[in-house]
Amino acid sequence: MNSAMGVRCAAGILAAAMVLTGCREKEAPAAPAAPPVKVVPATEGYMFESASSIASIKANDEVNLVARVEGFLVKRLFEEGKPVRKGQLLYEIEPQIYEAKVKAAEADLEKAKANLTNADIEYERQKTLVGQDATSKRAFDNAAANKQEADAEVKSAEANLALARQNLSYTKIYSPFDGQIGLNTYSVGNLVDQNSGTLATVVKVDPVRVEFVITEFELIKLLKLRKGAEAPKVRVRLFLQDGSEYSEPGEIAYWSNRVNTNTGTFQLQAVFPNPKRQLMAGMFVRVNIGPADPHKSLLIPLVALMSDQAGDYVYVVEPDGRVARRDLELGYRDSRNIIVKSGLKAGERVIVEGIQKVRPGSPALPETDPALAAQIPLTAEAALKLDTPKAVSQDVPSPLGNTLAPVGEAIEEDDAGAAPSGPGAAK
Repeated sequence: MNSAMGVRCAAGILAAAMVLTGCREKEAPAAPAAPPVKVVPATEGYMFESASSIASIKANDEVNLVARVEGFLVKRLFEEGKPVRKGQLLYEIEPQIYEAKVKAAEADLEKAKANLTNADIEYERQKTLVGQDATSKRAFDNAAANKQEADAEVKSAEANLALARQNLSYTKIYSPFDGQIGLNTYSVGNLVDQNSGTLATVVKVDPVRVEFVITEFELIKLLKLRKGAEAPKVRVRLFLQDGSEYSEPGEIAYWSNRVNTNTGTFQLQAVFPNPKRQLMAGMFVRVNIGPADPHKSLLIPLVALMSDQAGDYVYVVEPDGRVARRDLELGYRDSRNIIVKSGLKAGERVIVEGIQKVRPGSPALPETDPALAAQIPLTAEAALKLDTPKAVSQDVPSPLGNTLAPVGEAIEEDDAGAAPSGPGAAK
């Protein structure tokens, strides 16, 4: 009997063990740990929607000095390449022959005036006599004609004197404005005349003119800033070859009256003060043009952006720690950030690193990326500082061609500047 009871107990224990083993096999596997991701809150910040273009510096004025009368050069009164002042005497052509012509013209004028005086006296006398029937009508008519002829001779002599004086003045060549003079092409002692060509060139170096183009798309944005018929109020900034910003502010001096249909670009000219002579004609520079003041917008780092057939989107971490997709309508972008027009709210945590580790609905452990968060400018001053291109490339195209960088791009993009096309391209 005891043996039978032992068998039954053993069978019961075995059955219980089998039940427990089956229960353990049906238990669900443990949930995977939530992967860490880097996030940046969508932030209300400032951005300059500026266009950036290669530009060339032109002299605001340029004059070729030429001889207007024939003669030997007797003086050169400047140093090549040095500044000159308006009205400064630069060249002198031998004046003696022209001084003599002035004296001769003055004498001819005096003679003509004397003849006119005699003709006036004779005319008045004949006029009195003809009224008394004491002279013939023919004599009176001759006196009147002689008076007119003498008057014409005076006018001719006056014109000849003016011409002689003008030619004498041409023996001295002056600077037409403040500027810088170039190389001299004729030495003292050379015979020059109207066919001798340029003696030297004077260029106005303060201010200078900068020529550049923007795309039609950027033009439309600028024209939206216009108030009435006035030109839009814009900010024009200039950057030198080494990437440094030129200190003097510029202003638009010329808006073209049409878009170039071949290139889709619009030509502008800006004027910049140049008191320290830091800018030279022929230099290539980078020009930024945009609204005078930035506007506040919702910004996210460009590296967070992804795209598929449905459009542009980002991943965000919800308050419950789950990942969600946000489809976006986007605006202007620079090399760091992009404006979000709709689809996202301020403060939402946008994933900027670790995107490939998550999918919508999965958990994530968010950690703020301080470096990327700091790149969102919270003030207009910070936005202006960030709106700065890098050094101008030495290999520069024509300033009148389609030289504008793609909309929203800086001169060069750093590693953080390219937007991923999908989650696999993100960090």
